[in-house]
Amino acid sequence: MMNRRTIGAVLMLPLLASCGGSGEGLDQNGRPINGGGGGGGGGSALTPDLQSIQENVFTPICTACHAGAAAPLGFRLDAASAYAMLVNAPSVEVPALLRVSPGNPDSSYLIQKLEGHAAVGGQMPLGQAPLPQATINVIRTWIQNGAPAPAQAIDMLTRLATIAPTENEVLTRDAPEPLIAASGALELSSISTANLTVERSASGEFDDSGGVTLVHGATLAVRSNDPTVFSIELPESERVPGNYRVTLRGTGPVPVLDRQGRPIPDFILRYTIEDIP
Repeated sequence: MMNRRTIGAVLMLPLLASCGGSGEGLDQNGRPINGGGGGGGGGSALTPDLQSIQENVFTPICTACHAGAAAPLGFRLDAASAYAMLVNAPSVEVPALLRVSPGNPDSSYLIQKLEGHAAVGGQMPLGQAPLPQATINVIRTWIQNGAPAPAQAIDMLTRLATIAPTENEVLTRDAPEPLIAASGALELSSISTANLTVERSASGEFDDSGGVTLVHGATLAVRSNDPTVFSIELPESERVPGNYRVTLRGTGPVPVLDRQGRPIPDFILRYTIEDIP
C-alpha cells in the first residue's frame, strides 16, 4: 500500500507535466535529468544562473503550487516573480531569514527548505521526492555568486511592475505587502514616501465624489538594488477592508529617477482587501 507521501507524488505528476510543457528533459518525477548536469525542463543543461534555474527547476516543478493568487504564503516562483520573491526577501515562516541571502547559501531559507532542515514545515517540493543534491548544489552556487538577476534587454526607460498583488487582486488582511520591481536600477535616494500616495475607497472609485481616505504611515522598503525591488509597508491599523490605490510618481517636484537621472513613468496599483474567511 502506498503511503501518503507516495500517493501525493503520484497525484502531482499530471499537474507537473501540464505546468512544465512537454516535460522533455525531465525524469518521471519531473526533475532535471542527471541531477542538473544534463538536460532540464527546457532541454538545456542546468547552470548556476537564475534563467537556467527558472527554466529547469522553478517553472517545471515549483510553479505547480507557487504561482498565481493561490500561491502558498503569497510566494510565487513564475519567471516574472521569482527574483523579487527570493532575493533579499524575508521568509514568511521564519522572518529572521531571507529566502535568498546573496553570497550565503547556508543561511538562505530556500536552501534549507530544499535540503529539508528548515526549522518550520516540510521539505520542498512538498509531497514529492526531494530534488537531487546535484541540482540543489547548482542553486547553491548561484546564491554563493551573489544571486544575480537574469540578464535583461536594455530598456531606454526604466519602468515599474507589480509582482504581487496583481492589478485588482482581492487579498486577505494578512496577505504579504505589495511588492514592486523595476525593469532596471533606480536612483535609491529618489525612492521615498514623498513620491508615494496610498488611498482607500469604500466604493472603489477614486474621483472627486468623496469617500476616499488617505492612508497614513505607508513606507517603502528596498530589497534589491539592480534591478530595484521594494515593498510598500502599511501600518497594521491601516490594513482594513477596502479598495486601495497606490501611486508612485515619476513626475512632480520629487520624482522617482533611474540611474541616469531620468524620471520613471507614474506607477499605479489597485487592489482590494477583504475579510475573507
